[in-house]
Amino acid sequence: MSVCSAGFVIPRAAAYHRRWKIKQIRDPYLRNQRVIDEGSSRLFLMEGAMLKSVLYLELAERGGEVAAAHVKEVIHQQLSATSRGHVILELSKWAGRPWAMGNEETLNLDDDYMTGDEMDMDEENQNEEQEEVDSLASTAENLVKGKRRRKRSQCWKTFRIIGSSKKNGVIISDVRCNYCNHTYSLDLRRSGTNTLLRHMRGCSQTPGSTPTGNRKLDMMVFREMIGLAIIEHDLPFSFVEYQRIREAFQYANSSIEFWSRNTAAADCLKIYEKEKLKLRKKLDEVPGRLCLTTDLWRSLTIEGYMCLTAHYIDSSWNLKAKILSFCAFPPPHTGAGIATKVLALLKEWGIKKRLFTITVDNASSNDNMQGILKRQLKKHLVCNGEFMHIRCNAHILNLIVQKGLEVIDEALEKIRESVKYVTVSESREQAFQTCVDTVGVESKAGLLLDVSTRWNSTHLMLERAIIYKEAFRHLSEVDASYQSCPSTTEWERAELIHEFLTPFAEMTNLISGSSYPTANLYFMQVWQIEMWLKSHEDHYDEVIRDMVIGMQEKFGKYWSEYSDILAIAAVFDPRLKFPMLEYCFNTLDASSSKSKIDHLHKKLKKLFDVYKKNPKKAAAGTSDSTVGQNILPGYDGFYAFISQTAGANGKSALDKYLDEPVLDMVAFKSMDILAYWRDNANRFKELSAMACDVLSIPITTVAAESSFSIGSRVLNKYRSSLLPSNVQALICARNWLRDFEEISVPIEFLDEDKGVKEGEEEV
Repeated sequence: MSVCSAGFVIPRAAAYHRRWKIKQIRDPYLRNQRVIDEGSSRLFLMEGAMLKSVLYLELAERGGEVAAAHVKEVIHQQLSATSRGHVILELSKWAGRPWAMGNEETLNLDDDYMTGDEMDMDEENQNEEQEEVDSLASTAENLVKGKRRRKRSQCWKTFRIIGSSKKNGVIISDVRCNYCNHTYSLDLRRSGTNTLLRHMRGCSQTPGSTPTGNRKLDMMVFREMIGLAIIEHDLPFSFVEYQRIREAFQYANSSIEFWSRNTAAADCLKIYEKEKLKLRKKLDEVPGRLCLTTDLWRSLTIEGYMCLTAHYIDSSWNLKAKILSFCAFPPPHTGAGIATKVLALLKEWGIKKRLFTITVDNASSNDNMQGILKRQLKKHLVCNGEFMHIRCNAHILNLIVQKGLEVIDEALEKIRESVKYVTVSESREQAFQTCVDTVGVESKAGLLLDVSTRWNSTHLMLERAIIYKEAFRHLSEVDASYQSCPSTTEWERAELIHEFLTPFAEMTNLISGSSYPTANLYFMQVWQIEMWLKSHEDHYDEVIRDMVIGMQEKFGKYWSEYSDILAIAAVFDPRLKFPMLEYCFNTLDASSSKSKIDHLHKKLKKLFDVYKKNPKKAAAGTSDSTVGQNILPGYDGFYAFISQTAGANGKSALDKYLDEPVLDMVAFKSMDILAYWRDNANRFKELSAMACDVLSIPITTVAAESSFSIGSRVLNKYRSSLLPSNVQALICARNWLRDFEEISVPIEFLDEDKGVKEGEEEV
């Protein structure tokens, strides 16, 4: 026997296993006859020490004689449905026959008494049972004193008890979710935490929940999501017909209705039209003018495509580039045909009166095209289109370097054939690797074959081939079929050419990348190229001198046509302004420096007068409401006085800006030019609008090149039957959703497998 703190005697169940006093009772809540032990029950094996203690107290109050109906009632009140099953199994063992608590359990009456093995095992564990009974008595004592049980359920990480009340003798707890603030009023002793756990799994705001399982599926929303995935991840329209994909959809939600590839294509077109309306609305809100780039491309299917891209600075002073059209453009690809198509696209997008510049490559048809555009749009262009035509800087560099490489064409061809010979088969690569190991070359860089129309790929090919020149020489000695090994003189000349082309490659990476997105730093890059050519005019090698002469001729042909707008863009950098231009011109030719500076002053003043006459075209941040928000409270009158004084002095915004000293280049090395003009828009007013337009000028057609790279993935040999309308929808919508992802990569080397550029001929 054991005595609890309440003073009740708790009989040990094991003592009664050998002297059962059995009688049958009929309980309306039970299915069949039950054999119940009137003296005791081994309830201390039930789960939960607190619940065991409660039942032991109930037994003790009645002197150890508890009817089956009362035990059942206590179990129903204290245990959840999950725990009852465990109790039923234990009571079945203790009483010697099955015990059921409801209609969901099965009853099988086989015998009336416990087996001998169970009785012997219970005697052996007698000491352990006594210890647990003592522990349960202690727990019962804590329960009487009102101590709480520690919360173990996972739901208490999400829920908290905010209050409780007693109704009809039952304690009702108010429990609130920490994430969605939904409140439940529950009898936690009877119902447990299942309701709270279900809420955790279905709550959309609870971390780790899966609310979609209880949400009704909207097929239109689901189809739109799949359409977005097809566009953004370059998936085929037949993706929705893949067997495994449909099985996965069916597993996720059995109510999904499958659709065909044609429906998927129609969904993508709807997304394209939807995003097009959004972009058109954004373009209407752009405060300044738009700069365009355009280029032609021929796909694997021999179809011609035109890409038209808009560059602008939005109302938040962020530089943006969006593809307006990637449309099929059948022959003839003449200047008149290109101009007609561009005009139609400008009218379609409603930007015909807002064009500032158009950047094109060196194709001869583009010269005719820009001339036609100037005549058609003359009254809408700034300064009658004087600054409209911008040549692609990267293509000009390509022409200049290609002209220089012509003088060493024989040596280049031998190196190119050597790389082809080694990389044509695996056996030759292994033989070449043996030569590399023999001569002791430790570089792990592999050989690269260039694209003859891309000089920077030729530079990379030379860089790699020079590393393995000794291996090539050894290969010519051991392999009689290798006949294209360059001579010692040709290798030396190739090394010299590589050294001279390195600055060009670095400049190309700068102007073709995204590190300097605005036009303010391009002037310095072009000036450095001219200085390089001038410094090598009198080189000791006659071949190099001839190369420089040819490159200077090309450089002079294009420099005068676009140097003005590049110089004006440099003036809008507060770290450069006119002092930088004076330095550059003086370094090149001091005698003509003053005349060039005066010429640029006149051009800048002429362009500024256009914006001064149209103050309504001011950039973002110059409105009266914005100015009023930025003025300190009580200083409105003082600001008006200062503004009137500045106007009385007769100084324009351009004069005030140029009179200010240049900023320290070292202190403002990482300066954001657009942020500077955004913060000073209220000071310079119409000048900030002019800076907004000039700084957005794209100096290369890298954006079009990037779209062609995307087009080669969309329209590949496995999807060559795509309609032009679908090609445009996929490429444009992808750009509108994700912007240019490859614009930071130098101009891609398009080859025969990826499609070729149209109009590569020189002007």
